[in-house]
Amino acid sequence: MTFARRHGSWRIGSILASVVLAAGCAVGPRPTLIATPAVEDPAISRVLDLLAAAPDGSFQAEYLITVNYGGRTLTATVANEPGRTSVTIGSIRFLSDDSGQRTCDLETGSCERGLDDTKTSDVQVTHQFWSRAMMNRLRTDSERNIAPARASDMVIAGSDAMCAVVPVTGGDKSYCASLSGPLALYGGPDLSIELSELRDEVDDSLFGVGGA
Repeated sequence: MTFARRHGSWRIGSILASVVLAAGCAVGPRPTLIATPAVEDPAISRVLDLLAAAPDGSFQAEYLITVNYGGRTLTATVANEPGRTSVTIGSIRFLSDDSGQRTCDLETGSCERGLDDTKTSDVQVTHQFWSRAMMNRLRTDSERNIAPARASDMVIAGSDAMCAVVPVTGGDKSYCASLSGPLALYGGPDLSIELSELRDEVDDSLFGVGGA
């Protein structure tokens, strides 16, 4: 090998090393996945398990939501099937399907891209109130409870449900999940959410802006 070829090879190697080093600096340390701490309370754990499975099911659930401070009451509807979800809270509809995610106002018939939970902030619930958001609430209360949760089985809107009553400072909070997954009842000092109807069939009109 000639000096020129050796010199050229050295320069190429140096350039590649610099590129790799620069890329490493730009990317930074790889993110570390943090496991969600296990909940040891059996009553809380069984409700969490049901709520976690809710997005995998097919159902339509009707709810009555009451904001305790101010006494505002409104209805909500969740229509869920694998691959698509419609959540209607008052006149706001959150849609997720193969075409993307949209937040729609049923009064004006207009939609915007993305799921904008600020549209329902006045009633203190998000589009995930029936599953993920309630799991987060329950996990938080499981870290604040002042005594073990009390487990019970109930029938809510004709649907069997598992419940956990969590004692926290200031009183109890009740969480119930239907055996088919979605939230069946939440009762706290801020608001109450109660299932009023649950069925297997899903109304396709709920995945547009025209359906009420």
